[in-house]
Amino acid sequence: MRTRVAALALALALPALAATAQAKVSVQKLAEGIWAAQPDKGANVGWFLYGDGVVAVDSGGDAATAKEILRQIAETTGGKPVRYVVLTHAHADHTTGVRAFIAAGAQPICHEHAAPSILSYITQASNDPTDPLSGKRGISPTLITISERLILVDGLRRAEIQWLGPAHTTGDLVVLLPAEKVLFAGDLASNGRLPDLHLPDADAASWAKTLPRLAAAPIEKMVPGHGTIGPTTGIADTLAYIKRLNEIVQKIIRSGVPEEYVEVRLREAENRIPNVPMSEAHMKNALAVYHREKDRLTKPAVTPAPAARKTPRKSVS
Repeated sequence: MRTRVAALALALALPALAATAQAKVSVQKLAEGIWAAQPDKGANVGWFLYGDGVVAVDSGGDAATAKEILRQIAETTGGKPVRYVVLTHAHADHTTGVRAFIAAGAQPICHEHAAPSILSYITQASNDPTDPLSGKRGISPTLITISERLILVDGLRRAEIQWLGPAHTTGDLVVLLPAEKVLFAGDLASNGRLPDLHLPDADAASWAKTLPRLAAAPIEKMVPGHGTIGPTTGIADTLAYIKRLNEIVQKIIRSGVPEEYVEVRLREAENRIPNVPMSEAHMKNALAVYHREKDRLTKPAVTPAPAARKTPRKSVS
């Protein structure tokens, strides 16, 4: 079900390939050979030098944005080719530009859980003349998939691409450059934005376990999936929000309040989270966490099947 939802989201994004408006991308240099950028729409992206080419992190939310990102990559790196594009997860605002990257010769890398929906998207046929893969001959898109970790080393730079467990989705990747102390966090952490706990494949409990591992990483600059590039405070902010929301939900469930009054309780002053407005996004998160936790608590426990009796083996004479 989760794969079908993600695939549908990517398929719906395909018409955006016809966009002709000039995309705007604000680029900043984070360290020698490392850049990040905020497109005017969609998720943040980044790239760094690797060997004789470039590794990009995420591809933009549409083809126009992806083409502008590729132009900026060429400009900042002296025209070096993009060898790989790491997709931090399968959501369309991070992946819809991948067809432009493939057309430019980049090899996509993603987590194995994200692979089915991403591959379905990049291999679907299109007659749109503005589609970067339309009419391209000799291109057979493939994916490199990761289960837990992939390390890229070129003698000068080490890049660690890691899966820390289910969180924003079941297939989130982060990219750590330990020597330069730079982290590309995807949507595991954002600066100035609430995490999306209401999405169908989010796992708030597991998410809260991954963030301390990110916080322990030796980083000084972070490229979040959304929000201001640079500060690392989004890791602690995201963790504090998820933990506090879970405490509130657990308290409401223990109180036995009827479900039709849960939203009223969530809006009470004692259940407010400091510096978090009672917005639609927060309420969607709170109700989603409530329903998932309530379902988990009411689901009947599975009784393990009795162990099969073993027949004594006869000796071979």
